[in-house]
Amino acid sequence: MNQNLTLQDRLRMVDMVLEVRDARIPFSSANPELEKLVRLKRRLLVLNKADLAAPDKQQAVLYRLEEQKLQALFTSSQKRGSIQKLLQAVTSRLQQDKPKADMLMIMAVGIPNSGKSSLINALRHAAKLGKHSSSGGKAATGATPGLTRHIAGFQVGERPTAFLMDTPGVMLPNVPNEQTGMRLALTGAVKDSIVGEERLVRHLLLELAHQALQSKGANQKRMQWPGMAEGEKMSLLQEAVLSAVNAASPAASDSHAFSSEVRHDDSTTALHSSQNDVDVDAGMATFHLAMKQNTLDQDRLSAVYRKVLVAYRTGDFGRYTLDSLT
Repeated sequence: MNQNLTLQDRLRMVDMVLEVRDARIPFSSANPELEKLVRLKRRLLVLNKADLAAPDKQQAVLYRLEEQKLQALFTSSQKRGSIQKLLQAVTSRLQQDKPKADMLMIMAVGIPNSGKSSLINALRHAAKLGKHSSSGGKAATGATPGLTRHIAGFQVGERPTAFLMDTPGVMLPNVPNEQTGMRLALTGAVKDSIVGEERLVRHLLLELAHQALQSKGANQKRMQWPGMAEGEKMSLLQEAVLSAVNAASPAASDSHAFSSEVRHDDSTTALHSSQNDVDVDAGMATFHLAMKQNTLDQDRLSAVYRKVLVAYRTGDFGRYTLDSLT
């Protein structure tokens, strides 16, 4: 509660909020409580880690957010060009809304592990290389009436002069159902130890297997990875996903895989109800075989699951968006 009050006090100071979400879960990484706090503020959704999200789904994500009257931008804090576009979007919005303001404050807010701190550091570096190199991106501090605390930031724009707070606001993840909780955990917003590494890997296989079935249709006995060029080498995760799909019984493969389709506001009941379409154990066996681990040695299996999660989260297995767009 105190943490929320502190965040609320800080939000009173700012003129614009950068709501940082994980591009892989652009809807699951939202927080309704933040919506209440910033409803009267200028707001830009920063869909960070875009380099890890499926590129073919990004336009559909933006379209759905536009339907919600939300301005959003896909960004990667690891890519200079992406950060420059974000900086330009921020300054353009402020120039349009408050061109004659003396000083404006901006704050980045989001759930854990959405990349807020990395984004702030990238913006600081971009500001130093840009128009504000003469000021060295120096911090500015100022007191707000009613607060004894000073807030530090660095300049990111001029005409109007704009400063970004150098400490992000942190919101706890919103977990309305198990499905959302698993997606948050897969992207690192919830600790692995809370859910369990094996359970996370199994859920990842199930999520991606259903995406593959939805993309190609459920009536194919043997599937190729959707969108993959002929002769292109699959990642280990893709091989495991297709093993899970291809090992399913013919009866399940011929059934309508998405009779209980997963929607963004549903729990994992929908996924569990159609598990007959996917043999998750076959997918897990692909990981075990590739990493040459004894399935009776729990410590070694745990090491396999950790490697799988790290490879997924760093993009070594490819780019995936987990949230449903239907």
